[in-house]
Amino acid sequence: MYSRINSSVCFGIEGMSVYVETDIARGLPGINIVGLPSTMVMEARERIKSAVINSGFDFPRGRITVNLTPASLRKNGSCLDLPMAVGILCCSGYFSGHMCRGWGMIGELSLDGRVLGVDGALPMMLHMVDTGLEGIVVPEANRSEAVIAGGNIHTASSLAECVDILKRRPKEAMLDPGIEGTKKAPETADFADIAGQENAKRALVVAAAGRHGILLKGSPGCGKTMLARRMPGIMPGMSEREMLETAIIRSVDGHSGEETELCRVRPFRAPHHSIGRAGLIGGGLHPVPGEITMAHNGVLFLDEVCEFDRRTIEGLRQPLEDKAISHTRKGETYRFPCNFQLMMAANPCPCGFLGDRDRECSCSQADIERYKRRLSGPIMDRIDMCISMEKVTYGELTGARSGLDTLTMRTQVEAAGAFAASQGRSGYNSELTARDTEIHCRLGSKETGFMNSAYDKFNMSPRAYARTLKVARTIADLDARASINTEHLAEALGYRFEYDI
Repeated sequence: MYSRINSSVCFGIEGMSVYVETDIARGLPGINIVGLPSTMVMEARERIKSAVINSGFDFPRGRITVNLTPASLRKNGSCLDLPMAVGILCCSGYFSGHMCRGWGMIGELSLDGRVLGVDGALPMMLHMVDTGLEGIVVPEANRSEAVIAGGNIHTASSLAECVDILKRRPKEAMLDPGIEGTKKAPETADFADIAGQENAKRALVVAAAGRHGILLKGSPGCGKTMLARRMPGIMPGMSEREMLETAIIRSVDGHSGEETELCRVRPFRAPHHSIGRAGLIGGGLHPVPGEITMAHNGVLFLDEVCEFDRRTIEGLRQPLEDKAISHTRKGETYRFPCNFQLMMAANPCPCGFLGDRDRECSCSQADIERYKRRLSGPIMDRIDMCISMEKVTYGELTGARSGLDTLTMRTQVEAAGAFAASQGRSGYNSELTARDTEIHCRLGSKETGFMNSAYDKFNMSPRAYARTLKVARTIADLDARASINTEHLAEALGYRFEYDI
């Protein structure tokens, strides 16, 4: 007998259609899986046999052939366990083939017949919904992702329950209405908790409003990490598309359950400096998202950036420009988005006390130069802003907090975004194209002369010039000014060439 079951696999962060064809013929008992399956898929033979028997069904005595089409697509993961088991039961006569027609399913099987959750369930569900399937069966563990995907999706906790759903063919999903599809943004730490550092707070407002990359420099303990961890709290709210993209990436990375619900707070990733190149930018035999993709629509914070391996940092060059990273494996290209807010923190020298008025630096000039060379010129050229953090005085530390707080800073960022939208601009200023920069960053005669002098004085590259204009455009938006003036340009230059002024 023959059966055909609709299913899907995750290719990068996208769902791809897969059809599970099953045929049982006379011959020596066994299961043969064809169609470019990975080792994980091949191991499903033993899981399926035990799951079918322990679910109360008779396992057929014959030669079972399972074909996964299209044969040119490499199948990886355990999500095809359930459709293969259902196909075998259909061929065994437990239910007719028309009951499976128009339905899709994904899920991993345990030996006792339970259906276990799978990674990347959300993009697979979204793909099956888009293909117009009549109904979909997914693991109970992926219920929260089913709420996001919508459509006629049903959850099953066992193989027997899945068979029952296919026999009933319900027309509407019976997901728990008490589960919300969107989580509220959790409480985050407030910038008001940070004593002093008002100049750094102002710089973070500019960086958040235009999504400009920023480098924080200062002695140990001055508050660099505290500032960075509060950054998501002042960034503009996430759109529905951004929330869905973030949920898909978390699903592919293996964050099933509640962590994959739509969340209003932007991601914040702070990898340790010992991370390797593949961990930061992604990759592997079967490419998976790296930290830059996990930070998509959020913040990537590289603390103690000069302690990272230089080759690892150099891997950020292309993703910072293209907002995406591609990996090619065995003739297949996997593309992952990585549009993130880059934040880096570093000490001024290996010991951290270069320029400190109270503590003497113990580093040699050679050590200092070697330390600074960890950040190459091309990487620094891609950083829009650099701020030197001053040492907090005792009075600032013990006195009443009177500086900027998170609510005030977020209000300023949102106001800048609203003003930019009123001027006909969408997206962030750091993403302006060359043509848009000419239109929206046009300078008057006075400002042109000012930048002409600055271009020669600071030996600016064309990229540095364009990025300075974009930062100035963001500062003008914060002031609700349609045109850029010399004050805006001076502040932007101060952020970029702080140590040369």
